[in-house]
Amino acid sequence: MANPYREGVQAMAAGRYREAVAALQTALADAPHDPQVKLWLVMAYEADRQGQAARDLCRELTTHPDPHIRQQSQRVLYILEAPQLQRKPEWLNEIPLLTEEPSPPLPWGKPRRSPAPELREIVGVAPVGSNDFVPVMLAALSVGLLLWAGWG
Repeated sequence: MANPYREGVQAMAAGRYREAVAALQTALADAPHDPQVKLWLVMAYEADRQGQAARDLCRELTTHPDPHIRQQSQRVLYILEAPQLQRKPEWLNEIPLLTEEPSPPLPWGKPRRSPAPELREIVGVAPVGSNDFVPVMLAALSVGLLLWAGWG
């Protein structure tokens, strides 16, 4: 048995907004008082560029008896009714569609592969086994502690 609410939510997640609207409208017909279905339908309407339908349904939800639903729908309505930012053309970068004709080949031909860099031996690092610092410091510390203890 198909669940139109679940199908609508999945269609929204996949970016198939028309399918989401259709499925959520079916779910709303099955459960006309379910506020979650209505909230999802508001978002599906907005995503499908049906802004007036989204705002109308959201306004209806602002009078819902549940205070949580009222508050949530008021927040969504505030966002839906917010003024649109006027953007200047110089602020935007135009991204070409992938379906357009590919760009012309580079004028200098195919890129050459550079040879892998050679690994060189690091100069100036002493081998680990030749480090006498730790034993010398332990001996100096021991002598220092013995002298300190002897003064008392």
